[in-house]
Amino acid sequence: MNKILSIFATSLLAISPNNFDNFLNETQKVSPQINVINYEHLSDEEIQSYYSELKTGDKGESLLDSLQTLLKENQIKVNYDSGYIQGGKSTAWYGYYLYERNRDLSPLEEAEKEGKFKTSDIWVNVMYLNSPIYIEEAVNRKNTNFKYYPNYPDTTTIETGTFKSGVQFDREHVLPKSYGFNGVNGDKDAYKDLIVGCDAHNLHMADGTGNQQGHNNLPFGEVVNVKEEIKSAVTGEIVGHVGTGTNGNEVFEPLDKDKGDIARSIFYMAARYHNYENLGEEESPSIILGNNVKRVETIEPSETKENPAIYGELDDLLAWNALDPVTDFERYRNDLIYNNIQGNRNPFVDFPSWADACFDPENSNGIEFSNTQGAYKIELKAKENFKNSYYFLDKIDLRNFETSVIKSEETLVDPEVTFFLDNQEIKNGDTLSSIGNKEIRAKALVNGRVVATSNSITINISFSLVQIIIVAAISLVILIILIVIFTKLNKRQKNKIKKAIKKNLKKR
Repeated sequence: MNKILSIFATSLLAISPNNFDNFLNETQKVSPQINVINYEHLSDEEIQSYYSELKTGDKGESLLDSLQTLLKENQIKVNYDSGYIQGGKSTAWYGYYLYERNRDLSPLEEAEKEGKFKTSDIWVNVMYLNSPIYIEEAVNRKNTNFKYYPNYPDTTTIETGTFKSGVQFDREHVLPKSYGFNGVNGDKDAYKDLIVGCDAHNLHMADGTGNQQGHNNLPFGEVVNVKEEIKSAVTGEIVGHVGTGTNGNEVFEPLDKDKGDIARSIFYMAARYHNYENLGEEESPSIILGNNVKRVETIEPSETKENPAIYGELDDLLAWNALDPVTDFERYRNDLIYNNIQGNRNPFVDFPSWADACFDPENSNGIEFSNTQGAYKIELKAKENFKNSYYFLDKIDLRNFETSVIKSEETLVDPEVTFFLDNQEIKNGDTLSSIGNKEIRAKALVNGRVVATSNSITINISFSLVQIIIVAAISLVILIILIVIFTKLNKRQKNKIKKAIKKNLKKR
């Protein structure tokens, strides 16, 4: 009934004899896709479900093969420049503003929760820099301002700067593109046309000096003898060191805060692109990890079919994975890329211990699926005075429900709990604006991340007798108005209406 009322009301506002032709043409067009951003954190149950095809205890080559099969399912090719889906927003850096955003310094505003997100006046995390950067207008736009905290995480002192000509921030391939996807047939920009060259899990907003003068295409590793101290051209701070690594080859060592993020990005690449693939219009390389690997110039995908591209230092990366644990920012980034951008996940953000199962199998018992936050459970119960029937436009009373959140058999006191009506978040006193049987669930959050989802309790929302009479009366009035309008239309307009109705009936 409410759908009928909505349709009649929309028709009434849109139709008049003077603008009827325009209305008719518009209604026959395909509605554009709404740019809705899913900011939800996946629960541990949802994460485990994503990996349900894998087997507990699997490791080594078998696990890497299985991960590659899983991670390429539903993977969407990302536009390199925008960091967003192909055919979506083409503005430079568009997607990066979404998933590199520092949510602590730039929490979501209410308007953004409706689907759009800010691309200016936000703090973003930049690889190789200690401080997040406040972007006033756009990344790398000449003569525009930025801010940063020179003593971060101390925020009592703030510095300002201006983007100069040239690239200040880069889209950093953490696993360098020269290791299997730098160019095809001599085209140095061909990586932008390859799914591997545009993989969002490997691309990070990064300080340009740290990328070009520090990392370049060197292996990441612990520096034993420093050759060069790398300083940012943006903030002037030290971003890392180039020098001799533990195995005697030249490596780049970034700040401690980036080491785990870097390791897990590289682990992802070595899993997703473990075996060479000919995808028809493009190819994907075979990438493996090792130690004491010398830097290379350029390896094309086809060259890795028999001889995989090898990148290191593996031992240092495994150590960094433990040294710099997964942060909430990494988890949030992983969820945003999965939900909105690329359609696949980084398993080493979800389960950091899987790195050992994949790349050090002799010292691993294989993968397991215990959740990353601990054994959380949440139970939803209805109280004795529970009300399971509501009328349309009633207000929900969540005090009729009680929840208990348990972690490792210990009941938590005052946990953070959010309620959902079907998939829509609700709060006590919210107006019920839909009808039918609806499921109420509760979700437990830790540090803003959903760690458990409860059982569901069903309520029914219906129209009261008074509402039904009002809706029927309004519908009758609208129908009469439409009939009057129809009688005033000329023959051509009436024929268009009939054709449109027939067309819609055929579609249904």
